[in-house]
Amino acid sequence: MPQIPATVIDAADIRAHECLLPSSEAVSEIAARLAELMHLPSLGPDGRPMNYGLVIKGGALLDGDATLAELDLPSPLVMRLVPEISAGADEVESAEEIDSDDESECFGPTDVREIVISEPVALVHDTDLELRPDVRIDAEVHKRIEAFALANRNKECAGLLLGSVDSEGKGRIIHIKAAIPAESAVGTRASVRIPLDAWEEMLCVRDRDYGDLRILGWFHSHAGWGVFMSDADVFIHRHFFPHPNMVAYVLDPTTGRDGFFYWHDGKIGVCPSYGLVGTPRDLKPHHRPREKPRKVEPVPRAEEEGELTVKPRRFDVRNVVIAALALVTLYLAFAGAAVQRNAAREPVVSAPPTGNVVETREVPPAGDTIYAIKHNDNPWRICNRVYGDGELGPYLMRYNGLKPNPCLQVGQRIKLPPKATLKKLAER
Repeated sequence: MPQIPATVIDAADIRAHECLLPSSEAVSEIAARLAELMHLPSLGPDGRPMNYGLVIKGGALLDGDATLAELDLPSPLVMRLVPEISAGADEVESAEEIDSDDESECFGPTDVREIVISEPVALVHDTDLELRPDVRIDAEVHKRIEAFALANRNKECAGLLLGSVDSEGKGRIIHIKAAIPAESAVGTRASVRIPLDAWEEMLCVRDRDYGDLRILGWFHSHAGWGVFMSDADVFIHRHFFPHPNMVAYVLDPTTGRDGFFYWHDGKIGVCPSYGLVGTPRDLKPHHRPREKPRKVEPVPRAEEEGELTVKPRRFDVRNVVIAALALVTLYLAFAGAAVQRNAAREPVVSAPPTGNVVETREVPPAGDTIYAIKHNDNPWRICNRVYGDGELGPYLMRYNGLKPNPCLQVGQRIKLPPKATLKKLAER
């Protein structure tokens, strides 16, 4: 069978493989096999098969139903392997049902003998990765992302971040200098899907207009859900933006809050602050809905109109801490008044044996009670802990008027009905 030589690059331009590809098989089949050989996931965070495509560098998305022999291909052939991805938790299944770390079970039997692939060649050669990261974004780019999110604040949106990485003193500067919105992405109230043709459009702009910049991550919005990384967001960042200098920018256009997330000790965490870069005119406050104007401290040596400055912005942790302290105070006040009244029916929990890990099982409520979402909570975990039956998760969400697997936020309050109520919903 004739084979076609090609260079295949991942979507974020981190690594490349030299390949020999079969000329008589469908492009969609070749893309799926390449994803397997490049150790990319075959199942998404919702447990559904991932869809991959091939985009010619500087060119178009290849027809998935066509064979390479049927297409007019350039020589040399350089392509990017791109995934169709969904950010958010609109229809994501429980983490207990999908072991995302065991990817060997994700792939069905696939005959990959017809593809010859080399070891990966690094396209990014960063040093000083042990230095503290300092995230900066041009003020004009920041404004354009906000304007894109505000265009339809009730639907989520996404796009790519581009820029440069440099060392400065004891830190490494991750400088966002451009953003490419995914204009063809499909947004809903709780998720955004980036199809293959959206990747084609973004990468075309990237190759045409920003050849001197590199991909530094991605951005997406949350329409009223706050600033955080959902399980689906973490899945995307871990698999498709895995380089230590790649970040995720999350903004909520309904509140005007935002923040960066970055790699820290092999995990994705919130960046405590970031800097806005621009002239004094660029740094003038712009429209941020539902947020009181902030006092802008003067920045030294920035009086000249054309001189660039960096204005720090901190992740809004103080409000979160104040709110948490207020909730704890109220809880202690009510709990103290109710200790004697509830002492007679307080369950006795024996100490677990040493060395065993025991998850405390809560007492199912006799009537509706209010429950505050905790860290790492999801519908399955809540119902397994409270009712002893994680399968009641979708019915608990339905009882609260939510989707089966919504994007739950820490501190969000839901109602916990008696187990019998959820059983009746399940029987319907």
